[in-house]
Amino acid sequence: MLRVGALAVLVISFCLCGWAQENRLGNPPGTVDRLVLIEGAQALMGRAARAEGVEASADGSGVQLAAGATAGVLELKPVAPDIPFNELLPSWNGHAPDGTGFRVSLSAGPTGWFEAGTWGTVPGAPEKRSTLSLPGGAYFLDYLVLEQPAKSVSVRVEMFRPDAATPSPVVRLIALAATNSTGDRRLAKRFGADKPPVSAALARLETTRTAVVPFRSQVVPNTKWIGRLCSPASVAAALEHFGAGRPTQEVAASVYDPTCDMFGVWHRNVQGAAQMGVRGYLRRFRNFDDVAEELARGSVIAASIRFKFGELDPRHLPPMYRKRGTEGHIVIVEGFAPGGGVIVNDSASKDYGRHNVWRQEDLAKAWFDKGGVAYVFTGPVSSAKPAKPAEPVARGRVR
Repeated sequence: MLRVGALAVLVISFCLCGWAQENRLGNPPGTVDRLVLIEGAQALMGRAARAEGVEASADGSGVQLAAGATAGVLELKPVAPDIPFNELLPSWNGHAPDGTGFRVSLSAGPTGWFEAGTWGTVPGAPEKRSTLSLPGGAYFLDYLVLEQPAKSVSVRVEMFRPDAATPSPVVRLIALAATNSTGDRRLAKRFGADKPPVSAALARLETTRTAVVPFRSQVVPNTKWIGRLCSPASVAAALEHFGAGRPTQEVAASVYDPTCDMFGVWHRNVQGAAQMGVRGYLRRFRNFDDVAEELARGSVIAASIRFKFGELDPRHLPPMYRKRGTEGHIVIVEGFAPGGGVIVNDSASKDYGRHNVWRQEDLAKAWFDKGGVAYVFTGPVSSAKPAKPAEPVARGRVR
């Protein structure tokens, strides 16, 4: 049963996520998005420019350390997403047994190599930082912004284990969500999908269309974490949906990033789900037709939203937003209600967070116009994913 702003519960717990990733992204006119997925041993090794101390895993699902090796590196040939891009969101899927880990580094345009993220145990003390200044741009914890568009990006994965007897870490998927937000209308006309953010087709919907994703609250035994866990709570909901349920606090501890004291670093949440058995990646949305298409595939979508109080009409918002906005928050997009309203599970309130219905135009402003970033979880990790060539997928719109 759907509930829109129900007021029957007397005890209310509001836990707006003030510790989500600082999302400075937007949606200027003419924005075009492309997504590149490089998955499986054949695709990863087939794109190798350098492979030292690594080999295909026995099941073909990814790349691991070679027998006897305690360290190795896989560097991919430059990946071109078919558009010059000035924004890039990397994510990856792998598994690191205790004591092992891997580091992912990127190089695009003039930046030179820089660390995009790590997972598990890697050599060297972590450096505390939030923004990494680079030649020609900056890396904001988990997304790259360039001053001038680049045509390609190089990816390097370094893998580590303490000794040859310890099981190796495995990397199965590299995802690169590239965006051109410079307003290049010729490029947008060539690659963009000229769709309005609000879907006329969904507005004619007469029945509820939803995946019914389990609800997770930010209320956990460690009360110091409450209000900071919108991202791991959303990951925990996706894990449960795909039969890999874990306690929210356990998920939060897994994805916590000590270098910035945050639970909401995007690639860590995607990788945290992969570590626990669910495949996923980062991508960007600009319209609800694309959202509906992704949901129809059976995916779970966790959306990054933000809005200032007064930016949206509070009369049409869930109760926890009628007197405040949010500087950064992650919510689960479940589906669509009759008339096209968007059904959202929101960990911000354990009492009012279930099955809220947003107007498309309001969520479009809070989500698409603030970067359109989402975690997309597609299902349980397959031990032998079919090898497919990495092909960019066009996403975008012209306004």
